[in-house]
Amino acid sequence: MEVNKSIFRENDIRGIYPEQLNEYTIGEIGKAIAVKCRKENIDAISVGRDGRLSGESLLDAFCDSLVNSGINVTNIGLVTSPMLYFEAKINESKSGIIITGSHNPKNHNGLKMVIDDKPVSGTEVLALIEDKKSETFNKGTLQFKDIKEEYLRKVSESISILNPESYKVVIDCGNGAAGCIAPELFKKVGCKVIELFSEVDGNFPNHHPDPSKLENMEDLIKSVKNNNADLGLAFDGDGDRVGLITNFGENIFPDKYMMMLSENILSKQSGAIVFDVKCSNHLDELIAKNNGVPVMAPTGHFHIKRTIKENNALLGGEMSGHIFFNDKWYGFDDGPYSGARIIEALSEYKGSKNISDIMKTYPKSFSTPELNIDVTDENKFQIVEKFINEHNLQGKEITIDGLRVNYKNGWGLIRASNTSPKLVLRFEGNTIEDMNNIQNEFLSELSRISPDIVINLT
Repeated sequence: MEVNKSIFRENDIRGIYPEQLNEYTIGEIGKAIAVKCRKENIDAISVGRDGRLSGESLLDAFCDSLVNSGINVTNIGLVTSPMLYFEAKINESKSGIIITGSHNPKNHNGLKMVIDDKPVSGTEVLALIEDKKSETFNKGTLQFKDIKEEYLRKVSESISILNPESYKVVIDCGNGAAGCIAPELFKKVGCKVIELFSEVDGNFPNHHPDPSKLENMEDLIKSVKNNNADLGLAFDGDGDRVGLITNFGENIFPDKYMMMLSENILSKQSGAIVFDVKCSNHLDELIAKNNGVPVMAPTGHFHIKRTIKENNALLGGEMSGHIFFNDKWYGFDDGPYSGARIIEALSEYKGSKNISDIMKTYPKSFSTPELNIDVTDENKFQIVEKFINEHNLQGKEITIDGLRVNYKNGWGLIRASNTSPKLVLRFEGNTIEDMNNIQNEFLSELSRISPDIVINLT
């Protein structure tokens, strides 16, 4: 059998089960990871999985491969990606890998990897597979560990919500892995909790676990309104992203609630805050206004984590809802923890404790959600590169991840998705007319430069 090269992405490994990623493939990946570990003088690693139907079988095959390649393995079972990252922070080797399809369709799966406290890209693993040499080594060991109680204890020590019992929160786990931890986490920090879809079920029978899509938030919005809750929080399939609904049922984009989080953190200490290229210009301006250092980074947890380390940043965030706290937490993306920090910031806000009112205090602009155009994994980067070289847009260009063009009245972005065969676009304007004009300019240029693309925004 051959390993499908297309599953090895810049940030991680993603593929369709079993056509692209299967027990054989993950065995080859295990051998490559073992080579990486030996190069880093690491002989032990923790592994886990999310709630995907293929997860248990893939995890067993992965453990066998690592053990047979001389690595001592700690299997922590069904967990969120943040729980695996937590385990990697506290174990001696500072290393961990989770088998997860994140927010992708239910027949997808993949791997997110940390070795020696550094994220590992899928492209590096592919190079190791293609370059691996035969070696002789002793067989490793396999042990099992439950980290839930230790994780909950550390979270509760980190979070300090003023009058937590006064906050009624609806949490929607979308039948993803967050269901194994989020209900207990919010109860442990003292909130009143209303649960939606906490049972882990890889069929995702209620809605897909992706809070970046408004159609997946409809049940949460309805529950917040019906229960007169203070806010609603939604998590993706592996629990490393968070979506926010206000007490009035409004969906708040991550770059908007990052303004509240940035202001809260910078009121206590100064430092850098990292955000991805899809975030609002207003976030950059607010960070600077509060004596912080705004740092823009490419999209993807691999890039955000690296940029946080390079700048010793206090906070990082992406428009997709990955939020990384590095002030009094460990600097990895954690949906439930981020939700608790939102409530903590809300409780400390000087003035109204109504999150809808607080969001209205921040600069108003008009923006699209993340928009997607279906292409292929094989041509998406070439399309973006051609656009960068041939466009006639007039504005300040930023090319750290695709092309972002800043104007006086807004900005537009086109980039290739790291995780799926799509182009990603986002537009913002000072008025709806500005936003629409910028969007139309980008799409017109895309049609001119790549006329064979079907522009059907989703």
